[in-house]
Amino acid sequence: METRERETNEAVQIAERLLEGTHEASAILSTEGKVVVENSEWRKLTSDYFYELSFMKQDVIDFSSLFNLLNDSGSARLSSLINGEVSYASFDLSDSIQTRRSQLSVNIFFLGISNKLSYLITMIDNSESTSIRNALRDMSYLDSLSGFGNESSLHTHLACKIHTARVTGSSFSIICVTLSDSKETVAMFGKRTADIILQRISRRLAKAVPKAEFFRVMDDVFVIVMDLSVRKEVSSTAISLLSALERPVVVNDTEIAPSVVIGICQFPVDGESTDALFSNCLSSVFAAKREGLKWQFYS
Repeated sequence: METRERETNEAVQIAERLLEGTHEASAILSTEGKVVVENSEWRKLTSDYFYELSFMKQDVIDFSSLFNLLNDSGSARLSSLINGEVSYASFDLSDSIQTRRSQLSVNIFFLGISNKLSYLITMIDNSESTSIRNALRDMSYLDSLSGFGNESSLHTHLACKIHTARVTGSSFSIICVTLSDSKETVAMFGKRTADIILQRISRRLAKAVPKAEFFRVMDDVFVIVMDLSVRKEVSSTAISLLSALERPVVVNDTEIAPSVVIGICQFPVDGESTDALFSNCLSSVFAAKREGLKWQFYS
């Protein structure tokens, strides 16, 4: 197999994993509009709206038919996208007579990775029933207090991250942040105050590590997934986190100083599955507590 072909196949594999972790109905198109990669939501939506999506013919987006379906402003946006004048265009198909009852909106992004991986297209059903399903989905994958992902979305994200790292030969780190005195805080100041502290901690986390993914997996446990793999850089991040998170929080004129313990593990040296990485990251927290440390790598 030629190097170029092998690289293209690897890119398609990465795209497949990424799309399966995407909640919207999404597909990646070639320059000619052929669907190269699609997720399960895309298959379901295109099946539900088979008759309305007249511009789709045997897994090919017929751009000419789509032009005819759109109103003048939509056609102009699509033309600008295809001509390379813009990198993104969106359309509301409910403006069209043919799809008036569907309430579909379409977003197309120019990727330009290759002729085979040229466009990313997403379709969203804006009907009331879909809005309810989306709200229920968010309840399943999001932590309402912090706004971060929950344990379910952590495992989904890690699965995609592990697959990508295997294909590219890269590595990454996960940091487990625990508030070691959260139960005492609830006992002394009440649940509402403890929740306010957790929300403040969440904001500090997002600010301290801007290029990362965040999850709250237990009442007092946060997980950060980041691309850093050099131990010196990861150590520096852990020290910065301790400095930021252990600053006192003022709630109702009461100053409360959180106590934080951090555990760190890395893919692939500390685990090659989602369960192993998460478990070992927690283990490194417990080890740090036993040894009276504020942070520690898994060993």
